[in-house]
Amino acid sequence: MRVYVERKGWSDDSEDEKDLSTPQSDPGDNWQRQMPVILAEGTFEGQLNDLMFGTVNPTQEIMRVKASYVKDYSDGAVLANIIVPTTEDPFRSVSVKWTQINLPLNQTGLIQNRHFVCLEATGILHFANGDRVGYQLLHSIEFPETRPTPGTIRAKHRAIGFYRQIAPNVIDTFVFDTVHPGGKVFRSVVLDASAKALLSTNNYVICGQTKKLTWRLQHRQAETRVNRHRSRTLSVLGGNRLCTVCSRNLAPGSFGLPRVGALGKSNCKLCMNPVCHKCKRPKAISFLTPDGKLLRHKIAFCVMCISEVTKMDALPAACDQAEGYQAYNVMASLSGSDVLSDDFDC
Repeated sequence: MRVYVERKGWSDDSEDEKDLSTPQSDPGDNWQRQMPVILAEGTFEGQLNDLMFGTVNPTQEIMRVKASYVKDYSDGAVLANIIVPTTEDPFRSVSVKWTQINLPLNQTGLIQNRHFVCLEATGILHFANGDRVGYQLLHSIEFPETRPTPGTIRAKHRAIGFYRQIAPNVIDTFVFDTVHPGGKVFRSVVLDASAKALLSTNNYVICGQTKKLTWRLQHRQAETRVNRHRSRTLSVLGGNRLCTVCSRNLAPGSFGLPRVGALGKSNCKLCMNPVCHKCKRPKAISFLTPDGKLLRHKIAFCVMCISEVTKMDALPAACDQAEGYQAYNVMASLSGSDVLSDDFDC
């Protein structure tokens, strides 16, 4: 992807910092004409349904999970839902959201963090020629109930992105953003934050794929409970001691000592088969505890299960999410996995 910045109306001289803000009393949308337009376009790998599954976040819980993967904001909340996803159209949503971005050097007092109140809309457009184009719109709005939060500055921005599948695993994207920082701030800080937000678009694909993985984990746990007796029988018999991918022997060697190839072995959390360290793919998965705390667990999978989930269509998982399926609740079976972080901005 490539990022372009409009030059008109901006000075390269840092002494003009005072000119980077417009009066808060400016009526209407005058701020949009004062700020540069930042454009990102190009292609990246992925499936459109994965991208849209990573984009849509109608609840605060899903919003927090998304932020842990995309890293597009530091805090946020859903203020109101206008259109919620349905099983017939699981990627369509319209909501009002509050988000906060923690800027570099904010702890020094030189720069204050920014927060936004935006109308967000997502969905997929269907054209007569069969093309499907995903979109995400963000537009700052103002109304009396959304008062500025202490210690931060209310900023504004308008962004819209369009995404189209042009090849089996290639997405074409066109995204632009216009930002009003809401106060004095260096040009480089505004442009850097905006450019990073636009370049994080491909993280939506990663988010969608990881959410599919989480969805499969939850379904696998339900299947495991049903087949618990069978699993115990296999455990008593010793089970499979070969790597499910490369068939490496993972059984203890002479004198009961572990073989070199068995060092770092694990069990894939999806297929539950043993996997050697070379065929193991640890993934950081975000979950929510019953009290709403965000945890990231490092979970082991085999390469075959990762490949299977990556190729799987995200539509069934998105439909389950639209019905309220709690795919991101922490599972008891993961109690032994590594906890990476419990921060929102992880």
